[in-house]
Amino acid sequence: MDLQFLHELTRTPGPFATVYLDTSHDTDDAARAIALRWAEARDELEAQGADSATLDALAAAIADAPPAVGRAGRVLVARRADGGRAEVVLDRSLPEPPARPSAQWGPLPDLLPALVDQPEPVTAVVVRVDETGGEILVAGPDEKPVVAEEVEGGDGPVHKVRGGGRSHLAMQERVEESWRRNTAQVAERVDRLVADTGARVLLVAGDGRSRSRLVDALAERSASITVELERGGTGADDLAAAVAEAVRDVATDTRLAVLERYEKAAGRPEGLAVQGIGPVLAALRAEAVDTLLLDAGVHRDATVWISDAPAQVAETPEDLRATGTDPTGEVPVDAALLRAAAGTGAGFVPIGGGRTGLAGHPLDDGVGALLRYPVPTGA
Repeated sequence: MDLQFLHELTRTPGPFATVYLDTSHDTDDAARAIALRWAEARDELEAQGADSATLDALAAAIADAPPAVGRAGRVLVARRADGGRAEVVLDRSLPEPPARPSAQWGPLPDLLPALVDQPEPVTAVVVRVDETGGEILVAGPDEKPVVAEEVEGGDGPVHKVRGGGRSHLAMQERVEESWRRNTAQVAERVDRLVADTGARVLLVAGDGRSRSRLVDALAERSASITVELERGGTGADDLAAAVAEAVRDVATDTRLAVLERYEKAAGRPEGLAVQGIGPVLAALRAEAVDTLLLDAGVHRDATVWISDAPAQVAETPEDLRATGTDPTGEVPVDAALLRAAAGTGAGFVPIGGGRTGLAGHPLDDGVGALLRYPVPTGA
C-alpha cells in the first residue's frame, strides 16, 4: 500500500484527534444514531484534553458529509493549526463500520485500523469496445466507473458481407482495415489514460474478437494490467462489481507478492529482511525500509520515542540522543512505525487482522520489513 497520502501528516505537528465512527445509514433513525455516536466520541476526546476548536472542526466535517448508503464507517483526523484555528487533515470513508469505534487524542494519529480495514486505493480504467470504436471509463479509488472518453472510428465499413470473388474479398479487407484503425484509436486513448491516471488494472468488455484486437494493440504497460470481462453484462452495476472484484484481486496479488519476497529474503545473508520491533526501528532510522509489514492481529502495547524527524524513532530516549536527535514524546509503537514509514517513502502491507489482512505469516512482535539495502550493525 502506498502511504504517500499520509506523507503530509508526518510533517504536521500534533496533537491529533482520531475518530473511528459508525456512519451507517440503514435505519430510519440513522441520522440521530450518528449524532449520538459523535456526541459520545466528542466527550471522550474532551476528557483526553482535546481543544474545542479541534472538536468543532470534526463536528462540522461529520455534519456536512452526505449520508452513506447502507453500512459504512469513517475515520477522521484533526489537529489544532497555527493561529488557533483547527483543521481536519484526514477524512476517509470505510466500507464497513469500524470493528472498534474509538476516539483518541495524542501526539500521533491512530491510523492502523483504517489501513487494515480499508482496501488499498486502486484506480481502474474500463473500456467497452466494438468494431466501431469504444467507450472508456475511469474508476478512481472507491468510486464507480464514469465515462472519460468516447472514441468513434472512421467512416469505413465495419460489417462483412457474404459472397465470393475479388470484389467481396476487397470489401472484407476494407472492413478488416476499418477494424484495425478503430481499434488503434481506442488503444491509443486507453494507453494515455492508463498512464495519466496511474491505473493498476484495465478491464476490457465487449465481444471476444473486439477484446482480442484491442489487447493486441495495447502498449506493454496497459496489456500487462488487462482483465478481460468475458461475461456479457456491461451495465453500470455489472461494471462497478467487476471493478471492485478486480481491485480486490490486484491488492491481494500485490500483498502476496510482497510476502513472497519477504519469505525469500528472510534469513538470507544479504540482510534485506528484518523482523521484530528493534530491528525494524533501526531500519527505519537508516531510511532503509522498502515495505513495512504489520500484523494487526498481534497486540503491541509497547511505546517508543519519536522526534520531529519521522524516521528518528527508537525504543528509548537515550537511543535517540545517541543519534544526535532530541526526543519529543513517547507514543504507541504502531503509530510511530506508520509515521516513519510514510515519512521515508516506504510502502505498507497488513498481514493479519481486520478485513483485508493476510494471515499465516508470523513475525516477531508482528512487525517486519523488506529493505532497500542492508542496515549496518549498530545503526
